[in-house]
Amino acid sequence: MLNRIVAAGALLVLGAVPMLAQAPSPKTARAADKAPASFVGEWEGAYQTDHGPGGPMSLRITKDTAWKATADVISGSQTIPNVITNVSVDGNTIAWTQELMGMTCKASAVLDGAELKGTTDCGHASMTYAMRKK
Repeated sequence: MLNRIVAAGALLVLGAVPMLAQAPSPKTARAADKAPASFVGEWEGAYQTDHGPGGPMSLRITKDTAWKATADVISGSQTIPNVITNVSVDGNTIAWTQELMGMTCKASAVLDGAELKGTTDCGHASMTYAMRKK
């Protein structure tokens, strides 16, 4: 009888070990959540392009049930609003699809400390940028 109780107790303990291994520690979960939350806000900076002079730009990133973003690029005295779709975040990297002056472009940026550094590739034209939170 005692052997059966000890065996049942051992099975309970051994059966619980895999369940403990599957749950991330609270510290790990908080660190993983911190980087994506850092993207939310208004960003301002400058861009450089291989097709003309660079200039200022701004990016607004929000998250409710999904990631969303809007951007304005200033060329000369003209503000060019950008339609941004397919926003995704993976760790310290944010990526999106952007309509820029009639072109569909792929963009991505990396959060490097307090700076967001990225590239937008439109096929025959591209731009790089660095922004800080407003």
